[in-house]
Amino acid sequence: MTSEIQTKFLVVGAGPAGLALAAFLGQHGLDGLVIAKASSTADTPRAHSFNPFAFECLRDIGIEDKALQQAVRGRTLQSMRWSRTMVGEEYGKVLAWGEHPSTVTHTFGLTPCEYAEFSQSELEPLLVRYASHHNFDVRFSTELVAIERLEGVSGHTQYLCTVHDLLLNTTIKIQTRYLFGADGARSHIARSLNFSFTSKPSGGKACNILLRADLGHIMNKERHAALHWILKPDRTTFPGLVAHLRMVEPWKKWVMVGFGAKGTDPFEGLTPESPELVDCVREIIGDDSVDVEILRMDPWTVRQSVADHYSFDDTDVFLLGDAAHRHPPAYGLGSNTCVQDAYNLGWKIAYVSKGFAGPGLLKSYSQERQPVGAMLVHNANQGLHSQFGVWEAVGMFAPSREEGAQQLAKLFQATDEGAASREKVRTAMEHVEEELHSWGAAYNQWYVSTAVYLEDEGSARPTLHGNPITEPQVTTYPGSRLPHAWLDVATRQKMISTHDLAGKGAFCLLFGIGGGGWKEAAINISRITGIPINAYGIGFGLDYSDVHREWYAKRGVEESGCVLVRPDRFVAWRSPKAAADCEAKLMDVLNKVLSREGL
Repeated sequence: MTSEIQTKFLVVGAGPAGLALAAFLGQHGLDGLVIAKASSTADTPRAHSFNPFAFECLRDIGIEDKALQQAVRGRTLQSMRWSRTMVGEEYGKVLAWGEHPSTVTHTFGLTPCEYAEFSQSELEPLLVRYASHHNFDVRFSTELVAIERLEGVSGHTQYLCTVHDLLLNTTIKIQTRYLFGADGARSHIARSLNFSFTSKPSGGKACNILLRADLGHIMNKERHAALHWILKPDRTTFPGLVAHLRMVEPWKKWVMVGFGAKGTDPFEGLTPESPELVDCVREIIGDDSVDVEILRMDPWTVRQSVADHYSFDDTDVFLLGDAAHRHPPAYGLGSNTCVQDAYNLGWKIAYVSKGFAGPGLLKSYSQERQPVGAMLVHNANQGLHSQFGVWEAVGMFAPSREEGAQQLAKLFQATDEGAASREKVRTAMEHVEEELHSWGAAYNQWYVSTAVYLEDEGSARPTLHGNPITEPQVTTYPGSRLPHAWLDVATRQKMISTHDLAGKGAFCLLFGIGGGGWKEAAINISRITGIPINAYGIGFGLDYSDVHREWYAKRGVEESGCVLVRPDRFVAWRSPKAAADCEAKLMDVLNKVLSREGL
């Protein structure tokens, strides 16, 4: 028996991307359906490093505080260390995002949010709850098996999706207007609808092992880190194994990630019950007395692939998350980028669906997010390759245990060879340091698209002086992330971020003294068109006070000018000063940004 249902929005995949998209569509009052082949949300931690710019997205829908309650917080837990065992002598350590002195100013000046260890297994249930409370049904154990394009139904292309209910062993036909492929690295939607990818050969295999081991007796503050790389070239179990431990629950639950020699899965053929795994973990810890329980094994492949386009102009099918970009976990941008893909796409779908924008707005999704995905895939693979330098320097690539031990011993010798070995280690760690100071890679996601208005800019984007991976560029140049600045609410004696004025499904217009005409224009346009626009004055006697002068330093316009911020908190346009006709100018900008021609 085959059942048939209809929905306007069908999300395939219930990982961070799919569930986040359902949540953001639900924020806009839309209703739809999420299906996933998996039987539940993630039952292992998987992605874990959550950056402030993804937390900003959760902040917009009011669940940041709940996320932080479940996260593991603390700057000392963001760094990376390399040692012979967990208790052994360290080869070195790199202080990360919020801990290194050169990056501390970014922690307080770029964002109202923070870095934290927030695992995928904690994120997904939070998103399921929000999405299901905001008009999206979520069905697990439901596998997509076929897609058929239906032309000209109700004036729009529709998609007929055949899905299999894995619990009831029944077939369901789902007809939808919008189809979202958030179905992971082996995306059925990407394959079925011929999305093309730019890919490089696999970088090898690895395996995650989820385990319990109480290490509270060895985890003093000096050993705190996000990743503990254990490099032991004279290892007795699994020779050539490179592994790192990542804490999941302090200090009792961990994930061990193992890389075998020459890109192999070091644990292939073993099961969680294999006693060799317990011996391996104990050798990595350096304490044979620790009780170790292996909970689960998950092999994976190092990938380097990004979709050439996240959507096609003549369809309403979109890829996001791992379905669009596939990469190793270096740089810690994986689940963050999934959430941000959804944040970018959600408001655009909502505005087109509600008639606030023309369908041309949807083209900007791929224009804006595909370059971000390409950057992520490149940097993540470069980050993993940077690790190889450290591994090689301490002897992990030596052809035998004996030669590996000899190479390691050079680090301790007062010889020319010893000095050269130590220099190799230092240089390799400096290359890795770029990953752990990568505020720029997370922040500098500049957009150039039809949804950004540049006609009033007298010059190109300001030149960023420095490394764009480590140095964030703070500007209101259109296509940039809205700069964060703390403002004072005079009537309540409470500080609020500029980010809290923006978002919430609406455009935000920020102006200063002498810019009151922009507020009146926003009110009139919103009343006529229905486009949600919130307008706020920042300055003496206005809605908010710039007590720290932060907005003054970052706004990039005169007091009578304005900055127009999109619902995803990216700058759509700015005017250096008041216009002769504020309403006409603002309407012209919105028409172009929202592709409203013909509405």
